[in-house]
Amino acid sequence: MSKTKFNGFEKYFITTALKHAIAEAENDIKELVSEGKRPIYAEGYFTMVGNELIDKVNDMTLKKHQ
Repeated sequence: MSKTKFNGFEKYFITTALKHAIAEAENDIKELVSEGKRPIYAEGYFTMVGNELIDKVNDMTLKKHQ
């Protein structure tokens, strides 16, 4: 299995999916907090982890598609 970098479309697709998942997870946490529940994860956790993943995707994308 060869290790190749992502092209522009792959970068777009992955980052778009990550941003959607981050927003949904953050909304879920906010909803739980507003219901008076105490979720395991704090607000902002998924944003932090998601942004780290997006940074990794950017690092693994061909330079000409940055």
